[in-house]
Amino acid sequence: MTNNNKNSNGPKTDEGKAISSRNSITHGLTAKSWINDTEQELFDATLEELNQDFNPQSHIEKMLISKLAECTVRLARMQRVEDAMFDLASSESAHPDLSIISLSNNNEDLSHAVKDTSPIKLQFNADEFTNKMDLLDEIKSQNFDDVSNWSYIESNMQRTAKYVIQECLDNNIRLHNFITKKTSQSNVMKIILVAAKEKDAVKENTNNPILTSSEITESSKNIKSSNLHKYLDSLSQTLIKDLQVQTVLKDLDKRIQQIKNSAIPDAQKLSLVQRYRTADERQFSKTLGELLELQKRRKASS
Repeated sequence: MTNNNKNSNGPKTDEGKAISSRNSITHGLTAKSWINDTEQELFDATLEELNQDFNPQSHIEKMLISKLAECTVRLARMQRVEDAMFDLASSESAHPDLSIISLSNNNEDLSHAVKDTSPIKLQFNADEFTNKMDLLDEIKSQNFDDVSNWSYIESNMQRTAKYVIQECLDNNIRLHNFITKKTSQSNVMKIILVAAKEKDAVKENTNNPILTSSEITESSKNIKSSNLHKYLDSLSQTLIKDLQVQTVLKDLDKRIQQIKNSAIPDAQKLSLVQRYRTADERQFSKTLGELLELQKRRKASS
């Protein structure tokens, strides 16, 4: 049995080659269905302009021009897809948490501190930063061996005293309880969270009125110096982490913009789009070359 594929060398003429290379093209090219009206309008407009430019005289030339218009629409589509992919990547990369973590330079402690920070506080506050820096400086300037009782803090660490009393007022908890019962916690943030729960419980119980400043400081003389030392050390560690986060937040807007500008889509998807575009560009170039060659031969024979 004869092997037709082996014995056949394909079409010989330019016209035959053009037809053979486009066997998959169906009739009714100008009525091709596109994914939206914008693409249909671009195809129609491009087809009209190409017909004006090349003035096709044969069906083959008209088919080639239709293919050029088709490639033009597909190239425009691929460009829109790629633009949308970059926009999406830019949008997804602008998450503040991710930006902060990227600024932490793989510092695990800072990363944990960021994760523990309330989303509401994920913004730089210059006044808060200055106040906490001053508070930390005051604590660090003290020799804890000298901190024998609460009176010492009131006399020599006025910023600290004001800060602690305000925490007690905000959470409606007595100073003695705040310092003594919570120093076993790993950090001050946990102390505050526990105190906040106590405050909610107090509000729900009308028999427990809101404490006054004088009531809060009652029994402060009974606070052990060891508990004060533990509390001050825990507070200083919390302040350090908070200030680190705030230092990062100070440049957050700039960092977010940098990350957005450098964001790229998923490599596999982007590669796929670029392959489609490259294939269309090659098809466009090949089709244009065939059209120009056909017209050149037609003019030479006329």
